Amino acid sequence: MIKIKTVNPGGDYSEAMQVRYAVFVEEQGVPHENEVDEYDKTAYHVVMTDNANNDKPIACGRLYFLDDIAKLGRVAVISEYRRKGFAIEICKELIYLAKSHGAKKVVLHSQTYVVPLYEKLGFKCVGDEFSEENIPHFKMELVFGKESLLKSLFSEFVK
Repeated sequence: MIKIKTVNPGGDYSEAMQVRYAVFVEEQGVPHENEVDEYDKTAYHVVMTDNANNDKPIACGRLYFLDDIAKLGRVAVISEYRRKGFAIEICKELIYLAKSHGAKKVVLHSQTYVVPLYEKLGFKCVGDEFSEENIPHFKMELVFGKESLLKSLFSEFVK
């Protein structure tokens, strides 16, 4: 059975770090010192574990706030657990946290190959592709309320 939990700011996010180290440092070659930053201690961390495998941490993501903007990031899934919808579930939890804490929008830097995953959640690319840690990325954002406003304005055209 897969379980998901939220670690509040200041809590023990070591399970998230296990996943991030395996994916970003070991698999993608990001230097360890660049993977850890000043936001980790003040962020919400969402961690998914596999109870059938001794509660092994298998996926994670984090969210922190800059005024009324939530920054979603460090979403990672251990390779053998990919393509099972776990990243989407992690993101849904983080988006819920952002909305429930009054964020007006959520921003993130998506690795280019993962853009379609975030588009399924309603994120839109903003600007041109750029390099972060020698990996191609796009800035993306999800503005709360915008979709419902557009839907109400153009409801007569939507069947």
